[in-house]
Order: sequence, then C-alpha cells, then structure tokens
Amino acid sequence: MIKSLHAKDRILLEGIAKGDPQCIAQIYDAVLPAVIHWVGQNQGSESDARDVFQEGILALYRRVRQGDFELTCTLKSYLLVVCRNLWLNQLRRRRPTTLINDDIDREVAFDAGIHQAMEATERGRLFVRHFGQLGADCREILRAFFAKTPLRQIAEQRGTSEGYIKKKKFQCKERLLRAVQADPLFKELQ
Repeated sequence: MIKSLHAKDRILLEGIAKGDPQCIAQIYDAVLPAVIHWVGQNQGSESDARDVFQEGILALYRRVRQGDFELTCTLKSYLLVVCRNLWLNQLRRRRPTTLINDDIDREVAFDAGIHQAMEATERGRLFVRHFGQLGADCREILRAFFAKTPLRQIAEQRGTSEGYIKKKKFQCKERLLRAVQADPLFKELQ
C-alpha cells in the first residue's frame, strides 16, 4: 500500500509501481533540473547528475514495489535527498583514502529515510514556530480548518458569517505561508 501526504504524489508513485512512462516522465520534468543544479554546484557534471537521478529513480521504484511505502514529505524532496546521498557517496568513493575521515563518512552515509525524517521534523518546527507567531484569532480559525471542521460550523461557533471565516482563513493562511517562505531555513529545506 502506498501512502503519501499529497494525492498527486501518491498517483505518481502508483504509476511508478505500474511502470507508467507518463508518470516517470512527469517526475523527470519536475525533479531532474534541481538534481542537475545541485550536482553541478557540488563538483559534478550534467552527465553525473543524470546518472545519479537514474539511480534515484531505480531506488524509488524498488522501494515502491516492495509495498507499504509511506512518503512523509513531497516526492520531489524525497528524490532530492536520495540523489544527494547517492552523489555524496560517489564523491566519497572518489576521494583518496588518506583523506577519508570516519566522522565525515558516517555523516555522509545517512540513510535517506533518516535524513527525510530529519527534514520533515525541521519543516514541522518551522511551521509551528511561524504558526505560533500568528494572532490568536488566526490560530483558532486555522486549527479548526486543519481539523477539517466545516467553515459553516466555524462561523457558527464564532458567531459570524461563513463568508467572513472563508476570507479570514485565506488571509491567515497567506500570512503563515509568507512568514514560512521568508524564513532562511525554508530556503535551505528546498
């Protein structure tokens, strides 16, 4: 069973499991440019990046085919972490053995799942920090909305109109989104 936070990612993962070339092409279009950029910034060529990306896609395919695959971040973030780890491992193997430091090797050899969990935790902390900086009114409306409480019910509880709640929810979400995106940590996690 494939689980994902995002419906679009789940559809793509199911397509990968079935070997759907259109799903694989969508993933290439969405993720490969970022991998090429990152590898290029880290002592690699476009050809290196394409090879690493192919390995990453194969690793993803194997994980999805095993069953019970749960994606706790976006598919793009997951693949970027996998490709990053694959590239760092290649760089480590290319280095002369006299320069290898065991502490650095252990750090570089992080399992993709552990790194993914760490990034998800950082994203959560970032969200919680900025959510806590919103006004009490925004926090209450967004909490109810995230709990899937219908807007009509939120409006009744607050003694106001559904239209007002809809507008206020939109404004609060936009304020939260802008605050998160302006945070330097957000750019690092991209």
